[in-house]
Amino acid sequence: MGSIGGANAGHRALAEIVGAQVAWWQLGFRTRRAVVRQARSGNRFPDPEIWGVALGWARHWLTAPLWWRWVRLSGATVLAVMYLLALASEWVGADPFVAFSGALTVCLPLAVGWAARQARVARMLVALAPGPRPDRPSARALAIRTSGLLLSVGLAAGVVVVALAHQHPAGRFCPPFVVDAPVRDWLRHNDGQTGAGCPAGDTRSGAGGVRYTPWNAPNRGTRFGPDYVMYGSRSDRLMVMPLVIFAAWAAEGGPSGRLGEPIEESADHTVGYVNFRGGAIVLHSGGTPQVHMGRRHSVAREPGGPCEVLDWPCITTAYSDAAGIRLSWRYQAADAFNVAWWPESGPARSRVEREVAGYELTVRDLSPATTYMVQVQACEKHFVRRSTCTRFSPPVIVRVP
Repeated sequence: MGSIGGANAGHRALAEIVGAQVAWWQLGFRTRRAVVRQARSGNRFPDPEIWGVALGWARHWLTAPLWWRWVRLSGATVLAVMYLLALASEWVGADPFVAFSGALTVCLPLAVGWAARQARVARMLVALAPGPRPDRPSARALAIRTSGLLLSVGLAAGVVVVALAHQHPAGRFCPPFVVDAPVRDWLRHNDGQTGAGCPAGDTRSGAGGVRYTPWNAPNRGTRFGPDYVMYGSRSDRLMVMPLVIFAAWAAEGGPSGRLGEPIEESADHTVGYVNFRGGAIVLHSGGTPQVHMGRRHSVAREPGGPCEVLDWPCITTAYSDAAGIRLSWRYQAADAFNVAWWPESGPARSRVEREVAGYELTVRDLSPATTYMVQVQACEKHFVRRSTCTRFSPPVIVRVP
């Protein structure tokens, strides 16, 4: 019976604390401000009912249990952080980790300052009531609170610095070059996910007025030359290609020439290529680009072909049965894998991607009598920044009966 009574007493005390807080806020901003002004002048508020509400709030604020004080402070902080996080992510397009860290850095000292101010107001009101005056916090308590505040702000600011420094795959900011809007949007929303690097210069116009951005592609090595460019096609798809392939395409007239717009690019360890609407440009490692009109190139292999595990995952099993396409792959340790599949002749929007924790996947709900292309990408997740991923493996061809 004693424990039940104690629990009921605790519930009643919590209800009184919450009720006093609600009643205080229901007075309205102007009335609360008037109460505080009167108290600062050393006078009680003349309306006894309002003064009773204010005094009840002040006493409950000072005598509330420690756990309730933490809930009160953390609850207000969480709400403010969530609000600022939503604003920064949706309106500004900031990185979620950077937005969260910045919101925490702003809101935490404000929340602590607000709680300290409320405590001062409560002590000021209680001091005007009959009875013993409230104890002021000791110098040791003030030192502990100040140290906790400074430590919290320092940790939050440190998270901001780490998140900003690791916002890009290379662990640093991309240089502040002037790039076209599609490239800037790509960096804002996708950088770090594909490990495609950073701009190496301002967006510029090449031969025939073709716009391109010099690109630093650290994950692509130097098998096809040290220089790369990012090009945005008229289909709003951005792709990174070796500069020598881009130059060969521009020499053929660019998007207005016989090859037309690029539609896809890929590479394995010996061959890189870009397929265009009117043909393909193929570049063998250490060679020169070869233009092939009216044909499409691919490094896609049939299931069971040679497989090397080097810079990206290697698909070892890929076949279809009644359940769908069954896939498995080999790679070193990774936090997650992105699996992509699309119909061989389908548009770019038909591409589907899915994150997988293990080394196998069954792809379901596929169209019958269709040939699919499948790729796998390995990713490493981080606590304060986006995932860093390898490039996608060369595709594998799977036919669904």
